Amino acid sequence: MNICVMGGDLRNFFLAKLLSKEKHEVKVYGFEKIENFKECETYENMISSSEIVVLPIPFTKDKKTINMPLSNRNIRIQELAYHLENKTIFVGNMPEDIQEILKQKQNEVIDFMKKEEFAVLNAIPTAEATIEIILKNTNKILQGSHCLILGFGTIGKVLAHKLQGLSVNVTCMITNEVEKSWATAYGYQTTTIEKLQNYYTKIKQYDIIINTIPKIIFKEELKEIKKETLVIDLASKPYGIDRKIVEEENINFIEALGLPRKISTNDISKIYERHHKTIYINKKLKQK
Repeated sequence: MNICVMGGDLRNFFLAKLLSKEKHEVKVYGFEKIENFKECETYENMISSSEIVVLPIPFTKDKKTINMPLSNRNIRIQELAYHLENKTIFVGNMPEDIQEILKQKQNEVIDFMKKEEFAVLNAIPTAEATIEIILKNTNKILQGSHCLILGFGTIGKVLAHKLQGLSVNVTCMITNEVEKSWATAYGYQTTTIEKLQNYYTKIKQYDIIINTIPKIIFKEELKEIKKETLVIDLASKPYGIDRKIVEEENINFIEALGLPRKISTNDISKIYERHHKTIYINKKLKQK
């Protein structure tokens, strides 16, 4: 198959190498910051000669240009969309409105992050990197600590499981009865945003607060946490922790976005993630 890999971080860079080893015709664009790596001079010709187009995870950070951290170039989304027609597109976290535009041009859009089997494996390096952040930024051992996880989605589930394995007292803020049932089955304490907002004093018991929801959850409540409490935000914009309150209260806060791409390229969890993505693409190609 003729495949072009365009933009993204080191995950896409290694993906291109893996696909090449599997005898696909692979062209790349948007990686010129990597020394001694040859890429196509123009992406327009690369796309026109390819059946498969692999785009970044996340697709965009500003909703104007595509995400190309390893390139000095900027490609506007509208400009890219003009050249995409009758392609199979693999991407991560592409806004729905952009997907609709591409689908109208007979493109098949496959969003990795909408696939549960990929999202679960992607949550593993996120959870492990979060634990590393906790260990480096607290002055007490994890065992016996009280941790509040905001959200019980894929990342929340994996993170809670790993923290509980380290003898952390985990409380999950759930958003519906199904999440409450699963959290209870796993042995976690549960709470709701309403309880946390109505009883500020309850937030004082937590040594660690981790947000996974891309929606502002905590504002004034942050004024009630202990001075030494570590607050971590894993969610993308609009985030879940009010940055203004964080600054005003001088909170022990860490913004930890896109953790899988920041893990060492030799880390086994990252290799596993890349391998899984390659399998997923090859599975799709065989169907063709």
